[in-house]
Amino acid sequence: PVDLAGIICNYKKIFEIVNDKSYLFEAKNDIQKNFNRIIIISDAAHSFGAKYDKKSSGSIADFTCFSFHAVKNITTAEGGAVTWRNKDGLKNEEVYKSYMLLSLHGQSKDALSKSNLGSWEYDIETLGYKCNMTDIQAAIGLAQLTRYQEILKKRKEIIEFYNQNLKNEYIKFLPHFQNGKESSGHLYMINLVGKSLAERNYFIEQMANAGIACNVHYKPLPMFSAYKKLGFDIRDYPNAYNLYCNEVTLPLHTLLTKPELEYIVDCTNKYS
Repeated sequence: PVDLAGIICNYKKIFEIVNDKSYLFEAKNDIQKNFNRIIIISDAAHSFGAKYDKKSSGSIADFTCFSFHAVKNITTAEGGAVTWRNKDGLKNEEVYKSYMLLSLHGQSKDALSKSNLGSWEYDIETLGYKCNMTDIQAAIGLAQLTRYQEILKKRKEIIEFYNQNLKNEYIKFLPHFQNGKESSGHLYMINLVGKSLAERNYFIEQMANAGIACNVHYKPLPMFSAYKKLGFDIRDYPNAYNLYCNEVTLPLHTLLTKPELEYIVDCTNKYS
């Protein structure tokens, strides 16, 4: 499941589904045997700092993956983090070691450990990847953590301003703060109700001419060449297409000023 725009999914319903179908599950490793059902791995790239029923993103799904890419609320330029819930029988140190091995070519020692006197020897325990975060990147992220509550507060204020001032009947927006949910406010996505793909694109052009950069989240995978070559056809995914064809993402970042927000709202109401 994907926590889109910073809004945490309905994990209660997702857990109900996997538990109800657990009798169909066949474990293939020790971790799977411990759960004895489909493991829920959250794509929480957007929801760092979000909450659902007073639980924080990262503590709800079995495993959670965060992104600290350059455009995220907190960034380390590249990289991310993973978390998982404590569970009886799940050996945290072994899970941690597995992640570390996979992220650095399967090496049994990192560079610091190998630099100790006489400690050059190491092993390649598995065929891993090169996706470890550097200490410099981690330091950038840690520094931002100290002011993250301020960042979340600012994003919430911007979202509430948009919600209160986007008055056009053709504008539909996502509910970021309701029913026990507190979004991280990563994206402000709207749908231009009843508008076609061409009309949506024209709206983005008008906003660009007014000096406002908008985006689209996201183009469905079957519309990309790589997936077309694999045989995927967007006509088989009408819901994905219908959500995409009139979606627009408005600017949302902590340096937006009140006059800039008022200007964005005026243009959005005018051109939509």
